[in-house]
Amino acid sequence: MKITIWSDFVCPFCYIGQANLDNALSKFEHKDDVEIEYKSFQLMPGAVHTEGESYAETFSKLKGMPVERAQGMLQQVTETGKNAGVEINYDIAKLTSTFKAHRVFQYARTQGKGTPFFKAFYKAHFTEGADIDDNDTILRLAESFGLDTDEVQNVLASEDYAQDVNVDISQASQLGVQGVPFFLVNDKYSISGAQPPELFEEALNKIYSEGQ
Repeated sequence: MKITIWSDFVCPFCYIGQANLDNALSKFEHKDDVEIEYKSFQLMPGAVHTEGESYAETFSKLKGMPVERAQGMLQQVTETGKNAGVEINYDIAKLTSTFKAHRVFQYARTQGKGTPFFKAFYKAHFTEGADIDDNDTILRLAESFGLDTDEVQNVLASEDYAQDVNVDISQASQLGVQGVPFFLVNDKYSISGAQPPELFEEALNKIYSEGQ
């Protein structure tokens, strides 16, 4: 069974969805037969982190809404994350561009490290408050799960893998994906959004049975 996931590092429901999927997989009898492949998506391509500006302020400017409304939405997301066992700290998180990180992710994917890349960058962004558009941060995280730092530096110093990012985003568009996370199982069955573990578990069992 193959699960393809379109996601972005600054997408809270992608972080929550990954946690819920992991929960479901831990109970799935055939989890060792499951392959997960991440693909790039940009939820807020215009995001730029400004020093001294809060997450809610950056988010409100991007979405054209009052800061108070943005704060309320972020608080709701924090509670949803807590219920899924995911720690989201918007008081220190930095909303920023993810394109550079996605280029390095594309390199990581060629090394078979796409999933640990996403998990590390989710945590860095939402839990640790790291600036995931910062070169030093990207290098530190990449090194933490075994990527060659010289190769990562080469990617950062170039425009390598930009086309791969755009191809992933284009594929999502062709599939009619409006938002992420978007899960495609065996190139046939789609699951959209941060569904609860029970739904993932039910879907996995059903799809596996049909495949047999």
